[in-house]
Amino acid sequence: MTVGTIYSYPQNPRVFKALVVAKYNGLEVKVDDKFVMGTTNKTDAWIAKFGASQVPAFEGTDGTIIIESGAIAYYLAHLKADSSLIGRSNAEEAHIQQWKTYLVGERVTLADISSAAALFGGYQMVFDAPFRKEFPAVTRWFTTIVNQPHFKAVAGEVALCETQAKFVPPKKEGKEKKPKEEKPKEEKKPKAKEVEEEKEETFEDAPKPKSKLDLLPAAKMPLDEWKRQYSNNDTPVAMKWLWENIDLTTDYSIWKVDYKYNDELTKLYMSNNLAGGLMNRLERARKYAFGTLVVAGEDNANVITGYFIVRGNAEEMIEEVTDAADYDSYNWVKVNVTDEDKKKIDQVFAWEGSLDGKPIADGKTFK
Repeated sequence: MTVGTIYSYPQNPRVFKALVVAKYNGLEVKVDDKFVMGTTNKTDAWIAKFGASQVPAFEGTDGTIIIESGAIAYYLAHLKADSSLIGRSNAEEAHIQQWKTYLVGERVTLADISSAAALFGGYQMVFDAPFRKEFPAVTRWFTTIVNQPHFKAVAGEVALCETQAKFVPPKKEGKEKKPKEEKPKEEKKPKAKEVEEEKEETFEDAPKPKSKLDLLPAAKMPLDEWKRQYSNNDTPVAMKWLWENIDLTTDYSIWKVDYKYNDELTKLYMSNNLAGGLMNRLERARKYAFGTLVVAGEDNANVITGYFIVRGNAEEMIEEVTDAADYDSYNWVKVNVTDEDKKKIDQVFAWEGSLDGKPIADGKTFK
């Protein structure tokens, strides 16, 4: 019986883990073969249904809607009550969810499937023999997982990388240079006055900025310097430096960010993955923004909230941020920073303390 449909582009490794989980649990999941990346997921109907253009996306036959590959795999793993992929106890379930660090138990679990799927592209294109020699245990584990019948049924045979893929810039096309023909030298005739004509430089000839933010006067506090302070110092030291150096009158503005659908959040790790999804889609803003989102609360009672430092002091958010696919899932409010606001921002940037009585459990930083 079909439990639902996954929408994504062909051979997306992030879809593998959901399909492998389905194989282990004996579930039938369709993969939409008419999906066109950048077209299907940009329509009004798609956004209305899934809330964002993110893929992969899952639609259950019972109407369940899920985006983010890890959340889809988690859902499918729990559709079978006695699944061997999930924990037999609350403690083992928690250990499976912390697979960023450890694999669990003596059997294949969702942790193994998710990790192998994440490393799939690396082992095919980057991790060559000399690299693998440094990590024999990891490679042995990876080959064991990808050669399991259910994994092979989805991903096929996995050929390990022989030569590390390297970026080769495309050759510039141009006309072949022809040897110059020598012309007989002409005697120079004296001129009454030599006039050197200069080409008048026009606005069109000037290099155009990549962003209108590049036209702003140089900031007194370079954003890159703040990012170095944040990365290289304890957070209290970095925050003291920030408040002493940031100019919030012209150079920068600070915005409070709140997820619009906090009442729908469940597991803490799923909320944190959701926050990470926004960060991953802000690449255009990397030169012009810095921000942190935290997850505060506990399972089934948590919120996603945070603060962003943004270049410029306009009343509207910069297009480098609004262009992100998940932007509309959040409320963005410009803050007229007070001492009380500074305390909250300090807590958020440090991932410590509590917000409105909810302890900060996790977070994501864009820098």
